[in-house]
Amino acid sequence: MLLSQNQTTLLNTVSFTGKGLHSGRMVRMTVKPAAAYSGIQFQRVDSPSSLPVRAIAQRVTSTALSTTIGTGSESVSTIEHLMSAFAGLGISNALVEIDAPEVPIMDGSSAAFVRRFLSAGLKDLMAPAKAYRLKQSVVIKDGDKVLRLEPSDRQRIKCSIEFKAAVIGCQSIDYIASLENFLTIADARTFCNLSDVKAMREQGLALGGGLENAIVIAEHGVMNEEGLRSPDEFVRHKLLDLIGDFALLGAPLLADVYAHKSGHALHAKAVQTLINEADEYLEEFHPDLSDVALSMALNQMLPAAGIANYA
Repeated sequence: MLLSQNQTTLLNTVSFTGKGLHSGRMVRMTVKPAAAYSGIQFQRVDSPSSLPVRAIAQRVTSTALSTTIGTGSESVSTIEHLMSAFAGLGISNALVEIDAPEVPIMDGSSAAFVRRFLSAGLKDLMAPAKAYRLKQSVVIKDGDKVLRLEPSDRQRIKCSIEFKAAVIGCQSIDYIASLENFLTIADARTFCNLSDVKAMREQGLALGGGLENAIVIAEHGVMNEEGLRSPDEFVRHKLLDLIGDFALLGAPLLADVYAHKSGHALHAKAVQTLINEADEYLEEFHPDLSDVALSMALNQMLPAAGIANYA
């Protein structure tokens, strides 16, 4: 998450319409400004009895192919790309009103959300932002999947993946949090193997998936006519997912994060561990931009951040 001295929200309301990746349903979603200390909240407006659900790790109910928060009529899934956009732009408060159980997939990345949020403008709420410093190392493992967190004075993520498909193979990326760096990964799309699509659809998943919102990999390579947006788009997307899932901590975390073959389940377990054992792992503080190297005021960063692609 981008570190800011003060809490922020959107200056104006923005709306989105698109398909849910797994449900295939058309979704209308409106993101509204929210007051300081609200956090990011989701509300199902298609259910009269639904109450807002705060996007925090304690409300995660599923990590099967996406991240889901809430239960029953309050449930909202596939929130990770939207959460990544909030985190990458340093938006700490917003109300997401949605008329379906899944965030629209758009093009399979965070780009549409980032573009509309930048167009809407951001508002400084003049309330001090909260952040965390990691106090000691944390290691979460599941077989050969590893997530290791080390104390640091910055936000850094080293992410690596390994797939049998030759077009992916082994890829890695070293990321230091900043608005400029986030904008270089925000358009990385989700991906899947063509051979997995039939099985997913038999389970009622990926019903809204297609070449317009995912990279599809066949034996000969990528099926999308336009090809890849970057040679390492696959690991960039995994990094995007990680940023979105770690946003469920509720505040930026200063740490060096090493992720190998990690996914939503491992991310959720790590964030829940930090929250459940906060006294042991987390030191809360209010960012002082004068002594945090990665942090600049958001309005100072925007002109220099290369946002032309998001205009």
